[in-house]
Amino acid sequence: MEEEKNIDAVVIATPDHFHAVAASAAMQMGKHVYVQKPLTYSVKEARELKRIAKETGVVTQMGNQGHSSDDARQVNEWVQAGAIGPVREVHVWTNRPIWPQGVPRPTTASSNRSDIEWNRKVTEDLLLRSMSGKHKVPKDLDWDVFLGPAPYRDYHPIYHPFNWRGWVDWGVGALGDMGAHLIDHPYWALGLEYPDTVQGTSTPWGGNQEDRATYPLSTTVHYTFPSRGMLPEVTMHWYDGGLMPSRPAELPDDVELDRGGGVIFQGEKGVLYHKTYGSDPQMYPQSLMEQYADTPQTYKRIEGGRGAHEMNWIRAIKGEEKISCPFEYAAPLNETMLLGVVALHAPGEILRYDGKKMEFTNNKDVNRHLHREYRDGWAIA
Repeated sequence: MEEEKNIDAVVIATPDHFHAVAASAAMQMGKHVYVQKPLTYSVKEARELKRIAKETGVVTQMGNQGHSSDDARQVNEWVQAGAIGPVREVHVWTNRPIWPQGVPRPTTASSNRSDIEWNRKVTEDLLLRSMSGKHKVPKDLDWDVFLGPAPYRDYHPIYHPFNWRGWVDWGVGALGDMGAHLIDHPYWALGLEYPDTVQGTSTPWGGNQEDRATYPLSTTVHYTFPSRGMLPEVTMHWYDGGLMPSRPAELPDDVELDRGGGVIFQGEKGVLYHKTYGSDPQMYPQSLMEQYADTPQTYKRIEGGRGAHEMNWIRAIKGEEKISCPFEYAAPLNETMLLGVVALHAPGEILRYDGKKMEFTNNKDVNRHLHREYRDGWAIA
């Protein structure tokens, strides 16, 4: 960017650990930025990007495309019109991970099939083929640049390409991957801010206590959010790795919950269910759909909807349209997602969070997971 003076805007689609340093550098140079989800690897990075975006005044967008969909705006309008009544509980789930998690770090020692037979077959096969010995870095991969601010690790084919998301060094697991597409909608529709408490439980991490190499294969996270004016306290439950919420009594027998992912708003009058990206929202009992068929459109639609999330950013840069998901909104959403990842380090413990101070108040040790130390030569200015 120092050499190419005609660059106005930058799309950052690197692995998660690189987002903050790249976005920070671009914004500091006055470039507009589009950052794929998750916005950042750590909570502190989310705070920093929000601050830098405000200071520089550039146009920012996080890549959670569902935020620009007509369906997402329909969800907001129904919920805020009181169609399902006050909402005190939300359930959110995904079928991720679809990459290796819960697996140990590869070593230079030869592998023993019995040590890893509990892993998913695709992971097991890859480990068995390539676990022994050192591996040559592919000629078209600059491994040191890929590592960026993350700790140094010897290259191994189980890390890259694609599989990096489940490894603690570079990704933030299933919640970090899909939370921006799923938690986004209740967070937006209910006007949520920072949670008061977070509690996480999971299957075992990959590795050991000293080296938690990969995220757990399945997790649940429970958030409580404070009341907002006349709106009640909300409890949100997250499930991944094949786990699912209980089926609501209001759901007709012929309606199947999409195992790929979805959200259920539990209201006093009924439920609202939608799939990933806020798609195909439906209310039950079915009579609510008829009753609220003419709910006024209070949210302006994005031209092109979900498929034009990137073009919304371009049009906003040109001053033609209001930005859909700027860092002002995306950073607190991203932080909330990542607090769930942090909570997995204190399994089963109800962690009390002070959003103003950005700290857990009843377990100071967990606060070290809100940020990370960068390798020498890497920083957010």
